[in-house]
Amino acid sequence: MVALTGGVWVLMKTLGNIHFPALFAGQTIPYWREQLYSRDGGASNAALATVNSQIIPALKETMFHDTYDSALRMSLVNVLNGLPGVQIYYMQARERRTFAIRCLGDFGPAARAALPDVIRALETDDPEIKVAAISTVGKLQSDPDKVIPLLIRYLDDDRCDVVAAGALAEFGSLAKPAVPKLLPLLNAKDDDDQAAAQAALLKIDPEAAAKAGVAPKHTSARK
Repeated sequence: MVALTGGVWVLMKTLGNIHFPALFAGQTIPYWREQLYSRDGGASNAALATVNSQIIPALKETMFHDTYDSALRMSLVNVLNGLPGVQIYYMQARERRTFAIRCLGDFGPAARAALPDVIRALETDDPEIKVAAISTVGKLQSDPDKVIPLLIRYLDDDRCDVVAAGALAEFGSLAKPAVPKLLPLLNAKDDDDQAAAQAALLKIDPEAAAKAGVAPKHTSARK
């Protein structure tokens, strides 16, 4: 029984990937993201160097080449998770790729070097990965002349229009060419479409938003 318990414990530690992705220079991605905005110039510069030299290449590798899940490993995870007290966390390949794309977006403009690869990820037929890539393209806030027309196209796609509106809003007034496509979404049947269009218009062209009857939402102060 002791041997069996020990064997299960070892499998729990080796089969899961709860710590995906790996550490970079001994630290997690959230750590480096926080250091980017440190008041310490040295820490911020070190974080930027790590992002460009280690993190972006690793996430790009995951985006395009991490496509395999061992059938044996998946079977063992499913079997062991059926045992009392066992919970193995395993992120599958599709989730890992999506996570990698979103991580790049979380770094914001600091990860702008990854823009060509994120645009390339838009070519996928996987809607979840496509949506993640659209969101990240906006958060990188780079190359507006190329990116904004690209995002405007996705306003015609019911699966992507909400996230595309949010991505365009990241560019502020630079995204004014999107206004003619955003205005019809104010009357869409889907509440999410309407809300996304309203929020985007307020950031991109407040005057056009006002003419369309969209007013900023003010949060009342607590008494």
